Amino acid sequence: MTTTASTTPPPARPVLDGLSSSELLAHAGEMERLSRQVEVARLEVALEWAIAHPVVEESTSVLESPDRPGGAGTPLVAAFATDTLAAGMGIAPASAARLVADVLDLSFRLPLLWDHIRALRVPAARGRRVAAATRHLSAEGAGWVDRQIAAVSGRVSTAQLDRLVAHATAQFDPDALKDAEEKARSTWDVELHHPTPGEFAGTSTLTARGDTMDLKGFYDLVCAEADALAVLGDTDTLGQRKAKALGVIAAHQATLDLTSLIPGHRPDDQTEEDRAAAARARALVRSNGRIKLYLHASLADLLTQDAAELVGTVENLGPATIAKVKDWVGHSRVTITPVLHVAADDTWSVDRHDPPPRMAETVRLRDETCVFPRCGRHARGSDLDHTTPYDDTGPPGQTRPSNLAPLCRRHHRAKTTSAWTYEQLDPGTYLWHGHAGLTILVTPDDVIDLGHGMSL
Repeated sequence: MTTTASTTPPPARPVLDGLSSSELLAHAGEMERLSRQVEVARLEVALEWAIAHPVVEESTSVLESPDRPGGAGTPLVAAFATDTLAAGMGIAPASAARLVADVLDLSFRLPLLWDHIRALRVPAARGRRVAAATRHLSAEGAGWVDRQIAAVSGRVSTAQLDRLVAHATAQFDPDALKDAEEKARSTWDVELHHPTPGEFAGTSTLTARGDTMDLKGFYDLVCAEADALAVLGDTDTLGQRKAKALGVIAAHQATLDLTSLIPGHRPDDQTEEDRAAAARARALVRSNGRIKLYLHASLADLLTQDAAELVGTVENLGPATIAKVKDWVGHSRVTITPVLHVAADDTWSVDRHDPPPRMAETVRLRDETCVFPRCGRHARGSDLDHTTPYDDTGPPGQTRPSNLAPLCRRHHRAKTTSAWTYEQLDPGTYLWHGHAGLTILVTPDDVIDLGHGMSL
C-alpha cells in the first residue's frame, strides 16, 4: 500500500509589485509582527507541553531518569517528553530540547523578559539567547539579569545583553571570575614568529598576551609614536607606522641606562646622550602612558558587601573583580573613574562648536550608546552631534548637554545627509523621522515605533 503525505498548500504570496515605499515598510512591519507571534506561539506550545508532562514519581531506572532542560528553579520534565514533542513538530530532538529549556527559563527564571516577548516588544530569538546565556546562573543571578533587561528592554542591544550576562556571572559567581582571571594570567606570554625561509620577506609577527592595562598602556605608546612619525613627515599608513614605532621604542630602550631610574644612582660614566635618551623615554611614558578607566559599580554593593566578593564592569571591557581593579589602581598611570549617576545640567553651555572634555563625558555617560534607534554602538567611539545644527552666526549657548548626542559615524552621516532627522525632546530622549514617514521615539529605557508621519 502506498501512502501519500498530506501537505498544506503554502499561502498565496502577496502582490508586492507597485507598492509605494510606505506600503512596503508597513508590510515589512506586519511580517515582523506575524513572525514574532509565530515564535511566541511555538514557545507557548513547548511550555504547555513541558507542564503537561511533569515528573510524577522519579524512576529508579537510569534509563527513565527525568530531564531538567532548564536552569535552577525550573521543573523537571518526564523522560523522553521533548523527543515526542520533536516528532510532532518535525524538528530534531536537540532543537525541541533547547526550545523547552529556553521557555522554562523564560517562564520561571526570566518572567519580566517573558512578558515583553509575549507582548511582542522583544523578539523571541533575543529572549532565547538570554535564557541560554544565563542557564548556568543561580535563580538569583537570573532574576538580576531579568530586572536589568526589563528596565531597558526596548533599547538593549546584543552586545549590551552579553555585558549584562557577563556581569551577572561575575557578581553571583565571583569565585568563577577569580579563577578565570588566574587562568588567563597563566597564558601571559610574548612570542615572535618568523615565516619559513622560503616565505621570508623581512616581515615577522609579534604576539602578546598580558595584563589589560599593561598592554593598553603599551599600545597607546605605540600609537603616540606612530602619530609622532607622521608629524615628522612619515607618509606610510598608520598600520605601517605603528609597526615601525615598535622599533623606535626598542631603540629608545636600548639606549636607556636603567640604573639611572634607581633613586640616588647616577653613574659618572653616563653620557649626555644616555641621559637625553632616558629623559625622552620617561617623557613618552608620562605623556602617553596614562590610562583612564570607567568602572560601573553599585554604590549599595560598595557600602554593604564584602570587598572580596565585589565586582564591577569596566566600560568597553567587561566585568572585573574589585581585587583586580585595586591591582590596576596600584599603577600610577591608571585612573579609575566611578560612574554612579549622571545628571544633565542644561544651564551649562559654551559658545564654541566643540564641547569641553567634561561636557563630552557627561553626554557619553548619559546616553552610553549611539542614539539612533536600536543601534547599540558604544558612545565612547561615537561622534558628538549637535541635535540642532550649530550655527557660527547663531545665538550663544548652542553647545550644551541638551543639544548634544552621540552618533556613530554611519548614523551621523545619515543625519547629515538628511536620510534621517531627529530632535532632542529632553536630555537623552530623541524623536527620529525617517524615509516614508517613519517616526521613532528613543528614550533612556525604550525604543517606541510611533508609525508613519506622527509627531509629539
